Amino acid sequence: MLRICVVLLAVALVVPIVALAGPGGSAQGDPQAVAEYRSAQEKFAAARTFRSKLTAAQGAMTIEYVAPDRRRFIFAGGEFIVIGEAAWSRDPTRCAKLPQKMPLPDPREAIQQEGDSTYQVAKGAAEAVEGTPTQTYTVVITAKGKTIRQKMYVATQTGYPRRVENASSEGTVVIDYWDFNTAIAIEPPC
Repeated sequence: MLRICVVLLAVALVVPIVALAGPGGSAQGDPQAVAEYRSAQEKFAAARTFRSKLTAAQGAMTIEYVAPDRRRFIFAGGEFIVIGEAAWSRDPTRCAKLPQKMPLPDPREAIQQEGDSTYQVAKGAAEAVEGTPTQTYTVVITAKGKTIRQKMYVATQTGYPRRVENASSEGTVVIDYWDFNTAIAIEPPC
């Protein structure tokens, strides 16, 4: 169980950044689709708080984020809390501050993609995600010799990303987003 949690935590630290990695490189495709896709990324980058659920082959985890540097990773059997570079681990029987520092990149800065990346955006169909009307975008991002195929679902009422599905040679990861700019408290647990 601990191994699965460590793998999920590693995925959770990297994937949200890749999931909404913004097109800083060259864009291809319909200019309106590119503009709408970028607009959703910019709204995401400006969010003060949000919740997300990351689902991968290893399992699922809920992530809470409070700008600029607070995160809670909740998974079956426990949670990790990171505030700045300090981290805690908590399960039903114990809570401990971890001795090592755990600096994390800010997922809101993810829209800063390297200049040598390329992406192609195509507007897809309107679809609902758990009852939320969305507009879909299919994106192929190529950077540093790697390709990620992404489908982003943008909530039509708010303009925020609602779901991002990423497929690469490492597998598929689905991230659902909600509770943008709502009150979320993340404090040291012990």
